[in-house]
Amino acid sequence: MQPKGGSELAYQALLKNVGSDWVKDINLILSVCNPALLDPNRKNIIWQQLSYDQQNVAMMRDPNFVNKVDCFVYVSNWSYEKFRNIHNTPENKSLVIKNATEPFVYTQRSQNKIKLIYTSSPNRGLDVLLDAFEILNRDDVELDVYSSTIIYGSEYSKQVNHIYKPLFDRAKSIKNVNYKGYGENSVVREALQQAHIFAYPSTFEETSCMAAIEAGSAGCKMVTTNYGALYETCNEYATMVPFNNNKKVLANSYAKALNHTINNYWKQENLDLLQKQSVYFNTFYNWQVRKNQWKNLFNHISKNNG
Repeated sequence: MQPKGGSELAYQALLKNVGSDWVKDINLILSVCNPALLDPNRKNIIWQQLSYDQQNVAMMRDPNFVNKVDCFVYVSNWSYEKFRNIHNTPENKSLVIKNATEPFVYTQRSQNKIKLIYTSSPNRGLDVLLDAFEILNRDDVELDVYSSTIIYGSEYSKQVNHIYKPLFDRAKSIKNVNYKGYGENSVVREALQQAHIFAYPSTFEETSCMAAIEAGSAGCKMVTTNYGALYETCNEYATMVPFNNNKKVLANSYAKALNHTINNYWKQENLDLLQKQSVYFNTFYNWQVRKNQWKNLFNHISKNNG
């Protein structure tokens, strides 16, 4: 199985919405800063989804490499600021084009059990969420977990699945937790439209977060941490729990925030806000808007020297 993470899905969406005519003139590199990926016969754009401190971006400190790149595209202002300050990325080659998703139709949720949903990789806060869920200890709430290692491809899964298997087994063993494992994006999108709360105590410095964008568009109440670009991506709609490196402390803080959110979910003020949130995300993270930004960039790069 080939990787189907956020970057890969974003690239496929780009091709679907913008087309592929630009490929003959432009070499679009997904995040990895490797000189071997540069094409001397085309304009080189790096679509930087990775964070500033990851190994695959280390070459951004090398002036020789940077000089051969025509443009760096970042998925959030937070990410751009990090690269600009830490790697001294040239400002005249930098641009922010945020991620996007296909629009969701907002639907009213069932008034049965409140359903929480987790849709990210296991290393980004699933352990904290399970701790918090056990602290909650509520029978009127259930949690669906869409998380696996296979999303990054079969080879990656073979190498690391043993690391996360105990975490997956724990999820399967906890009362009112439904471990779903890997789900195609269409399946996850449908699940988001039925879920009440996007539960993501992120312990990973997201540069944007497609999971949050989809949850926001679907109209899920978002409860996450103010870590990385999440506060930018979620705007003022999410309940933000202060990030803490001590996972025990974070789990307790997150459980309190979840409990408050669950208790207040059915208030009309919250329901009205979730509809506004869905409109906001479907407006500003929509491919119908984003494709024009990409087309403008491709046209500019094709006609100019940088």
